[in-house]
Amino acid sequence: MEPSLDTPTSFAEILDRIGDMRRVHFSGRRKCTLELDDQAYGSSWVRMARDALLALQDFAEAVASGEANCDFKQWCADAPEGAHVISPRKVVRDESKSVKANGEWSRARTFPVPRQVHPDGKLFMGAHLRIGGGNTIAPRLHYFDGACTDHGIYDGYTGPHLTNTMT
Repeated sequence: MEPSLDTPTSFAEILDRIGDMRRVHFSGRRKCTLELDDQAYGSSWVRMARDALLALQDFAEAVASGEANCDFKQWCADAPEGAHVISPRKVVRDESKSVKANGEWSRARTFPVPRQVHPDGKLFMGAHLRIGGGNTIAPRLHYFDGACTDHGIYDGYTGPHLTNTMT
């Protein structure tokens, strides 16, 4: 997904274009993501998701080329001029201890990845991005950062906020 005048207007378009990204891969359930298109806040969420994916792509490219030696949140705070970024306040490095300790909530954040990324074919993805807020849906994008191992970034889930202590 390269920046262009043809900006996606839906999550369906984002999912169709993510395959064009070299280092960001979608391994989640399309259905959860597509349900976001039916929401009133959809267009601002689509813009935020697109911006987040472009920033993840730039970050993964910088890590692969040796130009970045940090995590995604730090990249967003200190990226070079011209790089795509999102507000570091939208980046959450990991889930809380209470979410990780709750088996049901932890399993809900375990998403598919190829077996070459992990032999189980799935990983807990506590790192996430705040795509939107302001209502009960508050979409999130949960990801695995395998950029330093040449696996790239895996978007395991883009959809409504998952259950936690606040919901």
